[in-house]
Amino acid sequence: MDPVSRVRNYLLDNVGHLTYPGNPSFDQASKRWFVPIYCRGERGAIVVGDVELDLEGHIVFAPSREEMLGRLSAPAGSGT
Repeated sequence: MDPVSRVRNYLLDNVGHLTYPGNPSFDQASKRWFVPIYCRGERGAIVVGDVELDLEGHIVFAPSREEMLGRLSAPAGSGT
């Protein structure tokens, strides 16, 4: 399965419609896909995390909804 489609479905099922996947990148060393998660907020689209997928399209890591919400509410430039 396409990593972007997989992440889009995961976000719709687990987080909500205000989040969406960005452009994936493939790490050759770890053989993993990394897909940024964007959230539509008051300040525009903000990256709130990354989803990591294996070659078969299984999600290896995804930040929790609470982690993403925390990043969304963090002050700009705070580095969190």
